[in-house]
Amino acid sequence: MGGWLALVFGASLLLLTVISNSSLGLAQRFDNEGREASAQVLDRYERVTTDSDGDRKVTYYLELRFETRQGEQITVTRSVGSSVYNRTTVGEVHRIWYLESEPDRIEVSRGENRSTATITRWVALIFGLLTLGALWIPGRKAVAAVRARRYGARETAVVTGLTRTSYRVNNRYRYRLTWREDSGRVGQSLAYREDELSAFPADTKITVYQGLKRAWWSGDVGERPEAKGA
Repeated sequence: MGGWLALVFGASLLLLTVISNSSLGLAQRFDNEGREASAQVLDRYERVTTDSDGDRKVTYYLELRFETRQGEQITVTRSVGSSVYNRTTVGEVHRIWYLESEPDRIEVSRGENRSTATITRWVALIFGLLTLGALWIPGRKAVAAVRARRYGARETAVVTGLTRTSYRVNNRYRYRLTWREDSGRVGQSLAYREDELSAFPADTKITVYQGLKRAWWSGDVGERPEAKGA
């Protein structure tokens, strides 16, 4: 489960990093070549979309026309936040900033790209920490499993059955093998498809390796090298 979380968080981190770098690059361009202009609001409208869960999303648009310093007439349509949209009326003049080398790229609010970059970088930092956390949990388990196989006592346990997990892969539940050790302590394996554990019915004897906090099934961690030739 931790691996899937790490994958999701990592993909989100990558996407946010790309967005942040893009916004920061635009912010620097506006710092260098941003030009102020007065734009007339030609139209304002909203577009409603519905996602697969039935949730509605409203996007607000302004159609703006302005003249560059070179006398070029530019008409652009830009999505804006609801606060800007609600306080804007058709026909009014709105101050905007455009790129001299790319006049159809504008900022409706001065410095909006830098603000986006800053916010996205903070969100990316949070996802980065979450990714590290998601990797740390399975990583810690992997280290514990390897140490148990290498140094832990090799013992025999008796299978008590299977336990179904709460999650599914490809719409199929995963199961854990459960056992009881000679000491009376119970344990369980990593998650597998049910058919992958069919060779280990109740009362089957299996090999486990004792770790610091729990025992690990040899089917999870593999046999200790010297045990394979025994």
